[in-house]
Amino acid sequence: MIPSFDDALQLLAEEKYAAAKEAFLRLNEIAPDDARVHFGLGSILHHDDRVDEALHHLQAAAKIAKTKGVVFTKLAEVLLESDEAEEALEAARKGAALDRKSAYAQVVVARCYSKLLRVVMAKTHIENALRLDAGSTDALLELSSLEAQLGNFEKARDLIEEAYRLDPDSADVITRKLTMDSPGSESPVVTKAAEIVETEPEKVGRQDIGILSFRVASVFEKEKNIGKAFYYYEKHRDLLYDKYDNDRRRRQIDVYRQIFTKEFFESRKTAALTSEKPVFVFGMPRSGTTLTEQIIANHKLAHGVGECTYFTRLQKDYFGSRYFSKNLLTKLSSMQEKDFKRVGKGYLKTIESSNKKAIRIVDKMPHNFEMLWMPALLFPNAKFIHLNRDPADNCCSIYTSSFNRSHSYSIDQETLGEYYLLYREMMDLWRSTLPVEIYDLSYENLVEDQETETRKLIDHIGLNWDPACLEFYNSDSQVFTASQSQVRQPIYKSSRGRWKRYEEHIQPLLRSLGMLENETVS
Repeated sequence: MIPSFDDALQLLAEEKYAAAKEAFLRLNEIAPDDARVHFGLGSILHHDDRVDEALHHLQAAAKIAKTKGVVFTKLAEVLLESDEAEEALEAARKGAALDRKSAYAQVVVARCYSKLLRVVMAKTHIENALRLDAGSTDALLELSSLEAQLGNFEKARDLIEEAYRLDPDSADVITRKLTMDSPGSESPVVTKAAEIVETEPEKVGRQDIGILSFRVASVFEKEKNIGKAFYYYEKHRDLLYDKYDNDRRRRQIDVYRQIFTKEFFESRKTAALTSEKPVFVFGMPRSGTTLTEQIIANHKLAHGVGECTYFTRLQKDYFGSRYFSKNLLTKLSSMQEKDFKRVGKGYLKTIESSNKKAIRIVDKMPHNFEMLWMPALLFPNAKFIHLNRDPADNCCSIYTSSFNRSHSYSIDQETLGEYYLLYREMMDLWRSTLPVEIYDLSYENLVEDQETETRKLIDHIGLNWDPACLEFYNSDSQVFTASQSQVRQPIYKSSRGRWKRYEEHIQPLLRSLGMLENETVS
């Protein structure tokens, strides 16, 4: 018997995803072009963290159901997860305009503005959401997130407590509470979190369970129960990450070595822009990029834009992949000087959109190291700051942090170690070929001698000394990364040598890094 559309949508509303999926797949056989089918399948795939497939169905639904606000709101959610913030904002605003009584539609608009660093507009829409529904935990969590990004942690905690009072069983609320607070492992909130992690209830998304497992792990780590912590760090990595192919990265480096020679850059130097404004801060995640951005951005003549996805999106959209593809060589061969300049001007417009007065603007996208050829070609007068951190500490910090699927190299210890060595190899390639100076900044040196290293850094980027750079933790700029709370306090040194407390549990990682016992890779 073919289910009705109403029955299928009711199953979706009740968060019975397996039954809803079966119903929509059967409906898809008889009505493949129905907007309700596309919306249902898109929503289910989004819940299963299959973002690309979800996006396909939701875009199809939006083309058909042009007056259904809920369709555009869901589309905006998925676009935002795909790092398409501008497109997401357009869809979210349309969703909110079509469904003016929806508090959640206002929350999604706020998320888009927040991602685009437009704080005032984000707050406006959160306030709209709370006017529509004072008990919206989604709105309370979003406002809490915004306050935390601005360093207002007490306000952020109060908002989470209010959300927890309203819905103590919500996985989203529990995750945020564990992120902001330090409850004991026997507290009710941790007990509930562990229950969700162990039972994997259907209504909780796969990625949400994976993230919550990391939050439970951090509770046990703080109690120095490293064995239990690693149980939770490793329990659901497959819910966060896909299998990762380091051989693909190896092929990418081999091809880059053939293409991006000194002659390549010399023959295209007329395509460069003269701007000295960009400061690219890059390296592995958890290597100190956020700290470095905050130090520079606290200078009165500087500004930080966080992790700008411009070059990541450009390489994916324009060249077909973050990795090497046939399109890369074909496109490079066809690009003229005006094409490169257009790309460069587009980047400047993007980073200047939040501050036109700053003479230095920091882009701290760590993974710009993957495509460093592009900013180096376009901005030879920019500054390039590479963060170095002890390999074992760096990899341990990555391994015990929850990221999205674009960081699937952290799926297991061996893969992470191999990836790290390939990253080092790629950096060696860039140092030998790029027409720019790469300034290597040691995270360890920075935390040991903050003033000396900060003065050298500020001098390198061509600015006069500003004492405010030493008090970066007083910045009112937004911070979106896993280092959010750390950069709101003076530099601390407790993360140095952190890997040693895990040594028993990270033997595969140490072996993959080529480390001998009690040694670090130089």
